[in-house]
Amino acid sequence: MKSCSLSITLTAAVGVLSLCQAVHAQTLATGDTRTVNQPTYPAVCTTLTAQFTSSQRSSPPTSDDTTRIQNALTSCENTGKSVVLAVSGSNNAFYSNQLNVVGEALVINSGVTLYGNNSYSSKSELIDITGTNSALMGPGAVDGRGDIITGTPRLVQASNANNLIVYNVTLQQAAHPNLYVEGGNGFTAWSVTIRTPATRHNADGIDIDSLTNATVNNSSIEAGDDGIAVKTNSAAASNITVENTKLYGTHGLSIGSQTFDGVTNVLFNNDYVYGVDLNGNASTDANAINIKTDPSCGGPVNKVLYKNICITQAKHLIVMNTAYGSCSGTPGTPVFTNIVVNGAKSINSVSGAYTEIHGVSSSNLINAYLANISLDVTKQSSDQYAAVALDNSNITPSGTGVTTSSFTLSGSVPTCSF
Repeated sequence: MKSCSLSITLTAAVGVLSLCQAVHAQTLATGDTRTVNQPTYPAVCTTLTAQFTSSQRSSPPTSDDTTRIQNALTSCENTGKSVVLAVSGSNNAFYSNQLNVVGEALVINSGVTLYGNNSYSSKSELIDITGTNSALMGPGAVDGRGDIITGTPRLVQASNANNLIVYNVTLQQAAHPNLYVEGGNGFTAWSVTIRTPATRHNADGIDIDSLTNATVNNSSIEAGDDGIAVKTNSAAASNITVENTKLYGTHGLSIGSQTFDGVTNVLFNNDYVYGVDLNGNASTDANAINIKTDPSCGGPVNKVLYKNICITQAKHLIVMNTAYGSCSGTPGTPVFTNIVVNGAKSINSVSGAYTEIHGVSSSNLINAYLANISLDVTKQSSDQYAAVALDNSNITPSGTGVTTSSFTLSGSVPTCSF
């Protein structure tokens, strides 16, 4: 391992000098370019009242609410107004097959749950959202009954939806990803609660795929795979903010594994990562800060900032991995540049915990900056091919092709209250 600093002498090797100069040229991510405020509820287009109860969850009615909900949604399509699902006396539940939201809001009132009926299990998702100014809002819940049904439908899928809002709603018991958003410009998830256990395989919390300008704020995510995953299955992903959000039992605050179209300008700010879910189930892959890809689906990841991240009961504390494992997509070289962690603290890490910074080759070094880092376990694992600048960090990467240097970045180790 080579080390360098701002005071490097002129007699140093030219290659090392060039590396030191490059590693100090970080550009901090700023995330979503929009000004994002707490959403408000749209005007009401129509209101539907419940005719079933939550007590029927284990054995839903065969004659359900699909037709009347879809007819209401279709009649309000592209108005920007809402279809409201409301209680009626003791009736507090709707049961449905797949629903399509196009340019309107589906609002689930307090005390109401929209359940996926048995028939939706063969579909690709329960709620499909497209169009402009579409929304899914609570404060009620959407329950995928993933603990009961067969099949692997997503709970909510949005495709090429512009100015999409998901607000103040609970998404629970997804069979596969809870909220998958692919394509479009402008996505806000605010005060979203996700409750799918850590034991549910491939049940991501929120996937942000191939879109620009997205914000996740003030949310709580319990999920069986990535808590947040930024990826590029059909186009580049850029200008993304994830802040003031807590993850429970997930695979972490993730970028990847598909990055072949390029991920740029991602900000994770003031987030908490718990390695167990709310019932104490351990994550099946307890990552915290997690950038992952592979030459089978890799590409450029540039200008990423993890700022003030609090971590507990995790195993893979900071991971930047260009050899994650075979993944579907377009082959490409994983190139990580301007990756900054400014403020990270871990406590109660599980046995075998470590940090890994694993570049793909000597010609494509990971370009990373670690500032104000205080981890309770400082072990490094499989570090290679990286140029890492350090400031007030209690971890020091070391391995084949790894160089370290010093730099200065304002900030401090976060004060975490778990």
